[in-house]
Amino acid sequence: MTSLNKQQDIDYISEIFVKNYQQLPSIIEDSMDWAHCNGLIFRTKEHKDRSDICQIAPFSLFPSPFPKRLFDQALSVQKALNLLYFKVSWDYEFLKQSHQQVIKSDEFTRRLMSILDIVYKEGIKQPITLLTQRADYMCHYDGIITENEINFDKFQLKQIEVNNIAVSMGGLAEKTTKLHRRVFKKMGMNVPNNDVMPLNEPIKTLCDGLYNAWKLLSNPHAVLLMVVEKNSQNQFDQRAIEYGLEELSEGKMIIIRLTFVECAERLVLDEKTFNLLLGDKTVGIVYFRTGYLPEDYASEVAWNARLLMERSTAIKCPWIGLQMANTKKIQQVLSCSGILEKYLTSANDVENVRSTFASLWGLERDDDETREIIKDAIQNPQKYVLKPQLEGGGGNYFDKEITEKLQSFTFEMRASHILMQRIRPLIVKNCLIRPFDDENSKKLQNVVSELGIYGSLIGIGGKDEEVKLNLVGGHILRTKLENVNEGGIAVGASVVDSPFLF
Repeated sequence: MTSLNKQQDIDYISEIFVKNYQQLPSIIEDSMDWAHCNGLIFRTKEHKDRSDICQIAPFSLFPSPFPKRLFDQALSVQKALNLLYFKVSWDYEFLKQSHQQVIKSDEFTRRLMSILDIVYKEGIKQPITLLTQRADYMCHYDGIITENEINFDKFQLKQIEVNNIAVSMGGLAEKTTKLHRRVFKKMGMNVPNNDVMPLNEPIKTLCDGLYNAWKLLSNPHAVLLMVVEKNSQNQFDQRAIEYGLEELSEGKMIIIRLTFVECAERLVLDEKTFNLLLGDKTVGIVYFRTGYLPEDYASEVAWNARLLMERSTAIKCPWIGLQMANTKKIQQVLSCSGILEKYLTSANDVENVRSTFASLWGLERDDDETREIIKDAIQNPQKYVLKPQLEGGGGNYFDKEITEKLQSFTFEMRASHILMQRIRPLIVKNCLIRPFDDENSKKLQNVVSELGIYGSLIGIGGKDEEVKLNLVGGHILRTKLENVNEGGIAVGASVVDSPFLF
């Protein structure tokens, strides 16, 4: 049952908080100053278009406790997840069949699928696949909760989602790990070793994937085009990738940032070679840091620009097949019996990946099983999360919203959503530091965390399938108050955090 040492690890922040309460204001101020001096920052919401004024990125004052067994499990399955999504991205018939009902009511997914249809009809011009990924998990407690007792064997790792486009927060995550080590020193405490506070280098993992893909082109003059929003509050995190690539390439990589509208104005597709041209330069890699939400395509100009890039010989990160593999629908279908075995040849990989899946249900059928799960979700919505095909930390439905939506959906609307088991997360205590929130920053509050593991893969898709590189490295905790449903740092729900493993 309860291990005294493990319980002490979970409660360590409370002990620190009480012992050091008098110096807490100076520690918070020092941490905020360090954040500014070391780039743990955002643009402000009021001035997303300006870098001459910024504020701290929201962060936790201490690293949050997280079970080491589950952290190690998440690391151990990441290479298999990289491989899984690489393979799925090249299974056109599977992607088309899986989204057959979704696209009847989900216009955004339908538009993305139509681009994939055109690319396959014309013939894929670039088989090199570049995947950058962050797989997100929570610690689920599958036991009986009592006031004085926790069975640590009942903690389970459960996948929340897998991100294959605009994988973010790596730069902020690295800096937060360094900040937390410094906080321990400032409080006169021993800094935990790497087994407790693991080294953290997600930027290296992401940059290694991008840089090695660029080298495969054998064209030192090829441009990396970063497709971005017009105004992004998280631009500094994007710059961490850019500057990392400049360092890796010793300044040889040319990196250009353009919006979709600017891409439409400046990019030209050579209809003979299908090379993507930007002035007198060839675009070697298109790296999307936007394009995962309907509002990212504000007009047909943006959609046309995306299609132009997908038809080219440029390596896309992600290419349209991988973005279609990134939907909640695919996440749900992959959990069905026999599906993982189509893509992963190792029985251990299949077992290990499947062990992380939460219970997931598709809603596109009109059979007894689907009717029963919908009935139960309407009557007991607290047991579920209702998810559309959206990314970016928003759009999910909880509690009474689930009942209302399921009772009002048409069949086609229902089919574009999935139901997911609601996680019973590990609740710990921490101080969440946000701009202009002095009062709450000094409070010890109940919080829950979501763990993200970073990976990258380079492969050759199609009949000559080959994996050139498969990497895992780097992590992030995104931590929020226990009563907040949605996640996401950029949307304001969570703060950047790092794990204290126990």
